[in-house]
This record gives sequence, structure tokens and C-alpha cells, in this order.
Amino acid sequence: MLSNLRPGVPVFALYKNELRFATGKVSQISNQYPPQPNFQQPFNPAMATPLVDLTVEFDGKTETFPRIPISSSVAEFTDRGVIISETRDGIVNEVNVIRGASQSALEQIDAHKRVIAACDQLLLDLNPQMKREQEQAGRIASLEKQLSGMSEQIAALTGMLSKTLAKKPKEE
Repeated sequence: MLSNLRPGVPVFALYKNELRFATGKVSQISNQYPPQPNFQQPFNPAMATPLVDLTVEFDGKTETFPRIPISSSVAEFTDRGVIISETRDGIVNEVNVIRGASQSALEQIDAHKRVIAACDQLLLDLNPQMKREQEQAGRIASLEKQLSGMSEQIAALTGMLSKTLAKKPKEE
């Protein structure tokens, strides 16, 4: 629990926006605040936990983390994209959560591609003008491809003809 932290004790931080890990040392614990009531549940003073401000030094720079519940072992500051923990394991768990979310997103790529393709088809079915424009664009692309192929063939024939003429002796 963060209540066990004292000056000089290590604290671990995960900077989610940068995906960077840092180890620091507590430099100060101050401003103990009274327990905050939870308005969704009846207030029970025995269940409430006091809050503290925690100042930690990371690589010569100090950062203050305000109003941390002393009963937790991990605290997240979403506005800053930082998670602090009293243990490495707390940070490891958070990294696993972030990794799992990204892995899940990657696994859904094919499903999202199918949704996009289905939506594109629905838009074509619902808008005949768009369908005609797409068909016309397809015909133009096909013609451009044919022209490119013909151009390559003409260039090859021209090259062959030039070589043939170059080999032929000149009449005097």
C-alpha cells in the first residue's frame, strides 16, 4: 500500500502516452486529506481512506502526485497519462493490460475490414449515381492499363526495329 511509502523508498512509474517506465524515490509525503465520500454508496468512515500528496524524484526531476488514496498500491493520473506503483509488479500488470488491449485491437482488424467492405457495397446499392461513377472509374483504369501495355509493346517493337536497321549495311 502507498501508506507504507517513506522518503527514499522506490516508486515505479509508467508513462502511458510515451510507453516509458521510470524508477524514482519518494522525496516527500504531505497534505493528508480527509477521506472522500463516495456519493454512490452511503458514507462509512471506517471504509473511507485518507488521501496524500506524493512527491517523487525521477532522474533529478520531481513530480507531485496529488490526492492518492493511501490504501491503494497503484494510482493512475489519466490527465497526465501516468500510473505509479509501489511495486514493479503493479507496473507489469498495467503493461500487460495495455498490451492486451492492443493485441485485441489487432485481432479485430479483419472484422473491421469486412464491415467497411459491406458498408461500401451498401452505399453503392443505395446510391445508383455512385455505383455508375465507380463502374466508370473501373473501366477507365482498365483502359489505362491496356494503353500502358500497348505502349510497352510499341517501345519493344521500336527497339527491335532500331537494332535491325543498325545491323543492316548501308547501300552506296
